[in-house]
Amino acid sequence: MIPCLLTSGALIFILTVLKDFLSFTVVVPLVTLVGGYFTYKLRGIQFRKLGLAVRLISPKGSDAGISSFGAIAAVLGGNLGTGNIAGIAVALTTGGPGSLFWMWTMAFLGSILKYVGSYLGVSYREMNNKGQYVGGPMYYLSKGLKKPFMAYVYCILLILGAVTTGNIVQVNSLTLPLTEAGYSPLYVSLLMALLLAGTTLGGMQRFSHVVSAIVPFMALAYLVTCGYILAGHTAQILPALKTIVDSAFDLKPLAGGAAGYGVFVALQSGFDRGLFATDSGLGLAAILHAPVTTQSDKVPSNAIAQGIMSVLSPLIVMCVCMLTGLVLMVTKAWQIPGLESTNQCMEAFCVGLGHSSAGFIVLVTLFFFAFTTVLTWAFCAGRAVAYLMGEEANKWFQVFFVCVVPIGGVLSVSLAWQMADIFLNLMLLLNMVGLWGLRRPVIEHTRVFLEGRFIKSKHAKDD
Repeated sequence: MIPCLLTSGALIFILTVLKDFLSFTVVVPLVTLVGGYFTYKLRGIQFRKLGLAVRLISPKGSDAGISSFGAIAAVLGGNLGTGNIAGIAVALTTGGPGSLFWMWTMAFLGSILKYVGSYLGVSYREMNNKGQYVGGPMYYLSKGLKKPFMAYVYCILLILGAVTTGNIVQVNSLTLPLTEAGYSPLYVSLLMALLLAGTTLGGMQRFSHVVSAIVPFMALAYLVTCGYILAGHTAQILPALKTIVDSAFDLKPLAGGAAGYGVFVALQSGFDRGLFATDSGLGLAAILHAPVTTQSDKVPSNAIAQGIMSVLSPLIVMCVCMLTGLVLMVTKAWQIPGLESTNQCMEAFCVGLGHSSAGFIVLVTLFFFAFTTVLTWAFCAGRAVAYLMGEEANKWFQVFFVCVVPIGGVLSVSLAWQMADIFLNLMLLLNMVGLWGLRRPVIEHTRVFLEGRFIKSKHAKDD
């Protein structure tokens, strides 16, 4: 027993050190510098074209791909996961309220990275043997940057990231409060595994239909509930916002019941949790927007259109994250010792709604958030498996992915989150190499569009 505990503790310590190193040397500088560069070169397109992004969304698709609405729903399905609920509790506990400010910063800079990635995803996509468009970082790393080895490594990291971030962590956050209450998480894990199997094994079209139906409803229901709680605590909202801003730039440790370690830890925690919540810079949006075949007379280039639409998801996700953070702060749930992750959020809802059973809302919401996130990661990882070993291998991977679901219910919280963060950071690093190496055609093509002129990209397929 003791050797096992020591081994587990040592492993978590090593993973923590590695994760912190990657955060400060990869995530923060790359997102800040590259995101800032693209924001300047593309003239703040992620802010200027938000209205156009909404108007471009269409429910129409084709047999060769999915609709733009389906792509947005799939991206949001992957983003609106436990990172928006349990992840915010983790951010407040480890980085203090200031981490929410840095999450917003990461989202604004990360949204332009989604634009560039989605543009390249369409530009270098291919049609598979099923007559469907496929694309993503592995394609533009191999075809555009001429780095096939990096494409293979990215695929491996994506598969590992899907198993940890998109599967184990989601199930872990969902089953944590059930375990604390004395219930076996096995039944919930099996239910999710069955639903996952019925959806993922149905292919691209069924995946798109399921997330398109679930995501809008679950997001709206959660936003309304958070809004209701905040409406009952209006006097605490402005002080909470002030605390967030002050904490983001306070070099001294914060006083209080929960851990707040000043600006540097807040910065790291905010960027880590922002990356986890929005997937910005990871390349998932490029995979999900690549199959879209919807054409629009508003934007003559499908590559640019998909890029513009992709900037919506990080901002929508951060609105959800901010509401979660404010609910945790105005109810003081984040300062209660002994509560972590999902349990903190359940306490916040119980206090906010004034009923002991209100935490059930968090469980139901978390189940659907986790389910759609697992779906999206399973789909994206399937694209990586198909790239490495062919479409037939993807079927076996989906079976494996379903079987992994119950593991999330028994793995420790710290180990699950540390492993997830490391794989996300490494995915970000490789994808950023592709975005930076292929920046010239993206900048030139986008500027032509912004200036009211247009020339068809020689790279883009089905423009």
